[in-house]
Amino acid sequence: MARKNRKHDIIIDMDEFIVTYAATLLDPKKNLSQIVYDAAKDDITKLDDLFKDNGFGRQNKFFNIGEGFVRDYDGLDAEEAKTRATQLANEAIDYLGKNTAYFERWRTD
Repeated sequence: MARKNRKHDIIIDMDEFIVTYAATLLDPKKNLSQIVYDAAKDDITKLDDLFKDNGFGRQNKFFNIGEGFVRDYDGLDAEEAKTRATQLANEAIDYLGKNTAYFERWRTD
């Protein structure tokens, strides 16, 4: 049970970081959670186009958080961690899409 809760916490962290990052580059008056989700739902690398940052936000403000978690918590080597982090990133985008209203309230309150 603790593993599932910790994973959920990391997914929330990942989503909060990427939405916060979006607010530094995009119009903060817009629904950034929805915009980020729409850009990434089919292909996470589309965040690079949205942010026009050559992948910095996707890697450093999103993917690396998940990769660090799976490396530390699951004790995976670098290659296994990248594979698992990719799965976790997809789960985080899916979670963001199902909870855009929550993340917008969190971001704007």
